[in-house]
Amino acid sequence: MDLSRYITTKDSSPMLTEKRLNIVFASSEIAPFSKTGGLGDVAASLPKAMAQRGHNVVVITPLYGHLDPQKMRLSRRLEPLEVPRKSKNQSKLEAILWESQLDHGVRVVFVQADEYFDREGLYGDAENSFEDNAQRFAFFSRAVVEFTRVFSLDVDILHCNDWHTALAPIYARHYFEDEFADTSLMLTIHNLAYQGKFNSDDFDSTGLPKKYASDSELFDADGDLNFLKGGLLYADHITTVSPGYAEEIQTPEGGAGLHEVLQSRAEDISGILNGADYSIWSPEVDRHISVQYEVETLNGKRRNKAEVQHSLGLPVRPTLPLFGVISRLTEQKGIDLLIPTVQSLLSDLKDERDGFQLVILGEGPTHFREQLTALQKEFPKRVVFQHGYSEQMAHRIQAAADVLIVPSRFEPCGLTQIYAMRYGTVPVVHATGGLKDTVIDVRENPDTGTGFVFDEHTQDSLAGALERAAATYRNYRKWRPLMVRAMEKDFSWNESARHYESLFRASRESTAAE
Repeated sequence: MDLSRYITTKDSSPMLTEKRLNIVFASSEIAPFSKTGGLGDVAASLPKAMAQRGHNVVVITPLYGHLDPQKMRLSRRLEPLEVPRKSKNQSKLEAILWESQLDHGVRVVFVQADEYFDREGLYGDAENSFEDNAQRFAFFSRAVVEFTRVFSLDVDILHCNDWHTALAPIYARHYFEDEFADTSLMLTIHNLAYQGKFNSDDFDSTGLPKKYASDSELFDADGDLNFLKGGLLYADHITTVSPGYAEEIQTPEGGAGLHEVLQSRAEDISGILNGADYSIWSPEVDRHISVQYEVETLNGKRRNKAEVQHSLGLPVRPTLPLFGVISRLTEQKGIDLLIPTVQSLLSDLKDERDGFQLVILGEGPTHFREQLTALQKEFPKRVVFQHGYSEQMAHRIQAAADVLIVPSRFEPCGLTQIYAMRYGTVPVVHATGGLKDTVIDVRENPDTGTGFVFDEHTQDSLAGALERAAATYRNYRKWRPLMVRAMEKDFSWNESARHYESLFRASRESTAAE
């Protein structure tokens, strides 16, 4: 199903010019209600951008234990949603539906099923995943399908996201082929490393017939139940969050064991770069930072830097570049590369006027927390580590830092480097996935460069990029134009939403024609 010939229209207006689409966007998280990473941001921003283009959009997501419908002033739907857990209509569980409305008319429906979601954490705690995640998200995928069936409008697009909703296309096609004949089933891969892999004994939790318990269906090469694999086989179209990542996941090196499945769907895969919501992530409107600023008032960035340095106990040194890291503390994010590289660079300093300061914000397993705490103790005037995630602190770091480090081994898209550029915070990134799609190396392109890119995922390569960044920072005649170019890059959702709209229309037409 090659849709490329349809995706050619370019418009200058963000408003709808054709038939309004009815879209259900299914996500296990949505900012600001629930968020562990970029998926939460996308689930809030992309539906909003599609609604701005004139479409009807509803987001469906779980009601987790930390969400209080009364405090959130949610409206309760009178009729509960009956969700079968076996076969077409057996072992039903009644889920309560709560509703809110975001900007531009985006509706958010929260699925309350206390058995599965009334607990602290979305997928687990800092150390381990919940043991019943297969049951939890099989239920949620089925709830998505049942909600779509009883939705008050005929749904044109059911847009599923990651493994948490990947069973929805199977439920739709297996049990309700006729009802979903005119609905295009889309699946977006935000991170292929997370596939929803479970023990084969968990297959019963899907409620599907035994024919799906095979390596040609839901079981992968390791003999595991694999939710994402099932979704990849049954979705009408697959998207990833950057063009570079769409290519990488079809290779043995980047496919995380699913490259052959993805290669078999190659003509149905599109890479569309994530966008940034500049109504939230932009220094001239940011409510979380001390001083708002823009290109014409860059002195405000210096004041934010001094405020963060002072509040975190770092010497207020405007001549030292302040590096920032806002990340999950995982090997995928390159934390195991970052720690020894920083330790080596700071240990080799001969002069207090050289080097850099570093602020790290992130949550992760014990061993990384301990290593970062030790790094902070070794260099108390240079390094600050804050464990956990704080939305306010993330904004403050973006506004204060001179450089944002993103040393990911692989990165489907990455949003922090996109946000950083808007704040004049120059990114240092590994040449992978969406990072290389969004950051132009200033050494390779002096007139258009927006950051520093290192090719090899090694300490030497990262150290070289950090040293290049620090040296350039000390030459303000080079640094200021670099900041301005980064700030003027437009990664808003306008263009990305237009591509999604074109893809949705093409996929919808193709589905209807079959």
